[in-house]
Amino acid sequence: MMKPMDERALLFLHIPKTAGTTLNRIIEWQYNPLSVFTIDPHRIRATAERLRAFSEDRRRSLRVVRGHFYYGLHDVLPQGGTYITILRNPVSRILSSYYFIQRRPLHPLHRKVKGGRISVEDFIRLTLHRQNLQCSLIAGIKDHDGGNEKVLELAKENLVNSFSVVGLAERFEESLVLMAKTFGWEIPYYENHKVTKNRPPPDPAAVEMIQAHNRFDLELYEFGKNLLETSLQARKTEIEAGLAQLRNLQKPSSIENFYTSTLGAGRFLVSKLASAI
Repeated sequence: MMKPMDERALLFLHIPKTAGTTLNRIIEWQYNPLSVFTIDPHRIRATAERLRAFSEDRRRSLRVVRGHFYYGLHDVLPQGGTYITILRNPVSRILSSYYFIQRRPLHPLHRKVKGGRISVEDFIRLTLHRQNLQCSLIAGIKDHDGGNEKVLELAKENLVNSFSVVGLAERFEESLVLMAKTFGWEIPYYENHKVTKNRPPPDPAAVEMIQAHNRFDLELYEFGKNLLETSLQARKTEIEAGLAQLRNLQKPSSIENFYTSTLGAGRFLVSKLASAI
């Protein structure tokens, strides 16, 4: 039997380059940081495998599990879980990843991508295993050859049956308000994180290649768009009120901003430490 919403853990399945950093900062204000487990596949201790190895009592104490992980972790939570995620148009997401790697010297592909040494098309050829990534993560299937119809259908099924909110990066404010209304969040004043500016316009050939190699993600994105629109229409009045309230939030003073930034950094650090011990 499905557990009530307030008893189940929240699982934020963070798809890379989908406004997840901004959403994570907002989530951190809603929950005790000691009850948040943050999965970071690049850190030895903060992994999905380590979460599975926790005692039942510790797993039961978690209110939030978040990070880059594959669908299915709700199975290890005794209290059950409900998911949220943010989808993004695959063309925008792939281009964002390409330019992100250019700015990250520690990334394994940085030297190849830096300064446009390889084209977007070459980048796709180097990362064929990462195409249709949104389908793969949401279907919970790690090993596949760039996606297939079965993975796509499973991802759609999971979105319908296991996700309380399916948001879109391109409609972030509406997605955020829907999440706030669903989970009873108070949205603080925020600014978008990791927004890349002054990006050159994409080459049409590169766009065409991204679309060709991510056709299952494109279909999933359209499916998610319809889910979001249906949810927004079902709660139209309260979503409109929430959007008006969000857009009227006043930017804090420099002193207030220093206080909230310091407190937010502390909550982030506590959450990270709690995930590593």
